[in-house]
Amino acid sequence: MIPVHRPPVRPGPAPEDAPRLRFRRGRRFPGPIVWFGARSFWGHLWHLAASVIATEDIDSRDWMAADDPDELTQRVARELGGDAHATSLAEAMDEDLWIDFVADTGDCSSVSHAVAKMIFEDYEIDDPAAPDGKLLLPRGRLLLFGGDTAYPVATELEIHNRVIVPWNRVLKKTQDGKHRVLLGVPGNHDWYAGLDGFGRMFRRRRGSLDRASRVDVDQIDSAGQIGHFVEWVEAFRVGKFVGKRATLPLLGYTPVQNASYWALRLAPGLDLWGPDRQLRAVDFHQRTYFAQARDPRGGGVMMILADPAHAFLEPSQAGQDILRGLDVTLEGDGIFILTGDTHHYCRQHFGAGLHVTAGGGGAFLHPARIRRGGLEAPAAEFPGPKASLALALQIPFQIAHGRSGILIHVAIALLYLPTFGVDLARGSASPNAAGITALCAALALFLIGGWRAGKALRIGALAALTGVFLGFVPFVLAAASPVVFRAIGLAPHGTLGLALVFVAAIYIGTLAFGSFLTALTIFGLELHQAFSALAHPGYKHFVRLRVRKDGTGVDGWVLGRVDPLGARDAVVLVDRFTWKNHRAPAATEPETP
Repeated sequence: MIPVHRPPVRPGPAPEDAPRLRFRRGRRFPGPIVWFGARSFWGHLWHLAASVIATEDIDSRDWMAADDPDELTQRVARELGGDAHATSLAEAMDEDLWIDFVADTGDCSSVSHAVAKMIFEDYEIDDPAAPDGKLLLPRGRLLLFGGDTAYPVATELEIHNRVIVPWNRVLKKTQDGKHRVLLGVPGNHDWYAGLDGFGRMFRRRRGSLDRASRVDVDQIDSAGQIGHFVEWVEAFRVGKFVGKRATLPLLGYTPVQNASYWALRLAPGLDLWGPDRQLRAVDFHQRTYFAQARDPRGGGVMMILADPAHAFLEPSQAGQDILRGLDVTLEGDGIFILTGDTHHYCRQHFGAGLHVTAGGGGAFLHPARIRRGGLEAPAAEFPGPKASLALALQIPFQIAHGRSGILIHVAIALLYLPTFGVDLARGSASPNAAGITALCAALALFLIGGWRAGKALRIGALAALTGVFLGFVPFVLAAASPVVFRAIGLAPHGTLGLALVFVAAIYIGTLAFGSFLTALTIFGLELHQAFSALAHPGYKHFVRLRVRKDGTGVDGWVLGRVDPLGARDAVVLVDRFTWKNHRAPAATEPETP
């Protein structure tokens, strides 16, 4: 393939935090996951099965042979054309090391394509060290994936359709002839598929594939996950197997890892760790592995996590468990954590430690925390609270109009069936039936809101208020409908009238449910479900890193697009930061007088 030489892109300034309501959505197959639809329900079944397997202590990590950090460093150096005898990757390349980080990638294929176009570009910005100079941000020689490679389950099929195909369509036009390396850590959606798809993309390949096992890297598999399930059932019935793609290759990138977790010597006194929590915790094998991988001279650590240690400005249990399992702390060890899982950008400082959440690789958007309640504001975020609030207010109507799927409509209909079947069908509306419906709805909403320490009372109060409203919607509509029906010439208790009341109750009920989720989000009680229903395509981004050759620090530039599918929305420089590695040899040596 002939290398393509393209001029660097000049990103625009970071956008202001301002309400914005119009965004373009993708139209290519496969489209965004409808999180209250049948496809998402399929993902929940995979989640349940994976959780049961994990609970039974069947852990794939027990069988993995993790790479020795020095051997992995040498392998990467050879792939990049550097000195394989050097003790760190930056020394092997004899220059600053450029890395790209992206997380939470494969959802809408149109958005995935737009994200790939951002990543596979060079950028030029004003050089902060030279007033009139320019600084080139070249495409990284390492590409790091921070978990949740595809949604709703990172199967071989979903990764192929939602990541490999849209990304390779871009890579075919942007190849520059340089060798690059691919590394990743798995998130929970990768584990729902038992790392089958993850392994086919990230595991080191031995030998060369024959022509029969090669795959089309730019052709969508239109059968879909349900179609493949039907094919699997038929094959199982007749005693055959359903073939899968042996690999999921990204053009120009070489996978190098033999396990789902790894450690790499980045620069003098600076290591890169990629632990794997699976669905529960860092296991004993990893605790031993990273304890042995730790630089005996006390060097600094940069970590790629699939779970943030802090999410929505609060400590996150999953990420904190990873740090405890590896015996490190943000403040005490001054480490640099780069993570996804939360689908927005947020930078926080904890003493000498730095925590960057950058989950903008393609999945639906998570909001910034809207109501802060005295929590310390982050150093940077994308989007901000004003934009998040404007989007949150759209959620009830998106749910009511079926944009998030129809499972909620079905659930509300089932909730109301006893009321309509027992009382309204007989021509009377009973407050007792409304009360029972309200109680059932309140309990269900409380479970959806979740038990959270310090928040249960407020979640319970919101669930009770919404439950009462939901319960009495059919009662109030039935009481008011005769006046309306007589005015338009319908029988007050006829079949058509009853059907109209039923449909109206479902619509109002879904609005109430959406308002409940929105209230949870605005008040900071639960910040995931409402925006998953919104399935918003905006505010996508990735991080370009420069690891200094002497290991004294890492510079980062966050590049993104507010509306990735908007024809007029250009790439912007969302944020830039520097983390200083105070444990690097060059940083601890006394200055020459």
